[in-house]
Amino acid sequence: MIWQRLTPFRIALLLGLALSVLRFEGCHYLELIDVRAIDYRFVQRGVRPVSPDVVIVAIDDASLERMGRWPWSRAVIARLVDRLVAADAAVIGFDIVQSEATAQTDVGLLRKRLEGVDDRTWNAIRQALSGGAAEDEMLVNAVKASGRTVLGYFFDFSGQGSDAAAVRVSTYNVEQNLGKGKGDARIPLAPMARANLPALTDVGREVGYFNFLPDADGSYRRVPLAIRFGPKIAVPLSLAMLRAYNPQTTLAIRFADFGVESVHVGAMSVPVAEDGQMLINYRGPGNTFQHVPAAEVLEGTVPPETFRGKLVLVGVTAAALADVRVTPFDGIFPGVEIHANVIDNILRGDFVLQPRWIVLVEIAVILAAVMILGAVLHYVRGLSSAAAAVVLLAAYLVGSQWLFVAFGMPVGLVYPLLAIGLTYSAISIQHYVVEEGEKRKIRDAFGLYLNPHLARLVSERPDMLALGGEKRELTVLFSDIRGFTTMSEQLEPEALVELLNEYFGKMTDVIFSQDGTLDKYIGDAIMAVWGAPVPQSDHAIRACQAALGMVRGLAALMADWRQRGLPELDIGIGINTGPMVVGNMGSARRLSYTVIGDNVNLGSRLEGLNKMYGSHIIASEATLQAVRGVLVARELDLVRVKGKRLPVRIYEILATADERQRWQPLVRGFDAALAAYRAQRWDDAMFAFAAVLEKYPDDGPAQLYLERCRDMLAAPPESDWDGVTIMETK
Repeated sequence: MIWQRLTPFRIALLLGLALSVLRFEGCHYLELIDVRAIDYRFVQRGVRPVSPDVVIVAIDDASLERMGRWPWSRAVIARLVDRLVAADAAVIGFDIVQSEATAQTDVGLLRKRLEGVDDRTWNAIRQALSGGAAEDEMLVNAVKASGRTVLGYFFDFSGQGSDAAAVRVSTYNVEQNLGKGKGDARIPLAPMARANLPALTDVGREVGYFNFLPDADGSYRRVPLAIRFGPKIAVPLSLAMLRAYNPQTTLAIRFADFGVESVHVGAMSVPVAEDGQMLINYRGPGNTFQHVPAAEVLEGTVPPETFRGKLVLVGVTAAALADVRVTPFDGIFPGVEIHANVIDNILRGDFVLQPRWIVLVEIAVILAAVMILGAVLHYVRGLSSAAAAVVLLAAYLVGSQWLFVAFGMPVGLVYPLLAIGLTYSAISIQHYVVEEGEKRKIRDAFGLYLNPHLARLVSERPDMLALGGEKRELTVLFSDIRGFTTMSEQLEPEALVELLNEYFGKMTDVIFSQDGTLDKYIGDAIMAVWGAPVPQSDHAIRACQAALGMVRGLAALMADWRQRGLPELDIGIGINTGPMVVGNMGSARRLSYTVIGDNVNLGSRLEGLNKMYGSHIIASEATLQAVRGVLVARELDLVRVKGKRLPVRIYEILATADERQRWQPLVRGFDAALAAYRAQRWDDAMFAFAAVLEKYPDDGPAQLYLERCRDMLAAPPESDWDGVTIMETK
């Protein structure tokens, strides 16, 4: 069989090689899960401090309430620029595009419609209508005068807007192109752009696009640092602002045959993928950076030092305008704050690194993990093997998270964890298939004469088949049918066997329901044990509850038999708790897992006493001590059974504790009568037992003691009478 030929180490190695190839070639669905795992790394790492040099002027809901609905007039935007210049902001970057000229009215047509208006009124109307062009000019003048404004625009990948010839684009220095123009093919290509007004674009210090490209699941984890637009390689708003912030900074891009090799901001190399996208090292959820409402800036209520010497991003954050993105920290993240995170990453040199060779690291981790796990699982089974897999999983999770927090390197989670999980599962299946085959052989051999529970245990622990036993505290139960001889005389052998099987099946189900071990059937008797082979701290309680269940089960069975016209039967049960020897008894050819000892014999003697007392369940004092408070019982007698020198106090088990109120009158009345009997107050005892029988006319023990009292009155015992009943027979 193939599972038997495959060792754990071979299974681990095969899985490791298969997953290594899959990791090298790539799998879209697994990689999608892997990028989502990066989100959890960010959340687990928590919020990081942000650069104080980056501030966001937010066109938020409060600003819209105070300044009016969006879009605001160009005059308001111009005043905002002036306020920021007056506050000595180093760079002002607009995550807003001003692409349309302010609407103007056809003055000639309007004049014809207003022929009846006097000249003074007409001149006032015309002056008011000329505000559109004036407002555009105000914004152009404000941007030009500032000398520090970087204008944002966006590329329209749907093909609407202006082409490359009509749009001003800030570009990189292309340092090297090893692929003769092929290296930039991995960069996104934009067919059109939606740019600012030409007059406005001409006076901006820099221009930069503010496009973001979502991952396949719609989340924004990366920012494209380069987009092709015609023959140009465009620069994003964030890098354009950094170049305006430090004019000596050069922006350079280097290509290789596989794509983008590197992006440089001055002397700093920014880590990017082959398509020019940078994985953003988010500092936290939305509003982690300082947000200043635009209305407060326009009203002049913001302290001047708020913007002095800083990079200021102006963008829309109002919920109604929906300029939000899904990011690792936040499902409603302001788009303008993504630019802030990119600028912060570069200012601090604090990046999330995913070098191309990280694939080889993951493959090495996969192979190492599966080989370690395969070697360990060759020797361990069960919970130990699961613990080994969990330890390896935890070690990788903790180690990889530490690598991310300390060095910003998110080593993949999916492939290594999948390798560990699949290896553990496959080896566990191999263990199960091989070992289950061996266990099945043992179960088939012993299932014919051992109870199912014991057969299963023996199959899992073949060492139990050795001869010998051990001494343990156990509870044994004996059950016997009353009137079996009479019933057997009334039925044909086949019918008798059928009824016995039905009876044994019912009683055995009750025993198994209380996790008892069926020791054997002895003719019409049943012997069961609790506490072996599986240890049970409450073995006495389970045995007594099983006895009560057997009595209830028999009552239901007899009701069915009466309807079927079958003879009825009754049972007596004896229970004893104490040290017994348990184990395999017999010879090397024939073994029987059973219990032996004086306490076993006592349990059998107690079962036989039920006939005398007219009871159903008799338990020893040792058993009662273990079940006191859990079950309802009454003391029956102090007896010296045949073969025992010391007397034994015996009790009748009546019911479970929740029925105590029902049985309490009987227990109290019988206890009082028994006390009078032992005090040799025969008249009082007779009166008390008669009172019990008046309420409970079918009570067997009360009937027995009433007869004894009459005998004692007729022939009083000797002076040394100790109240012990001596049993001459078994």
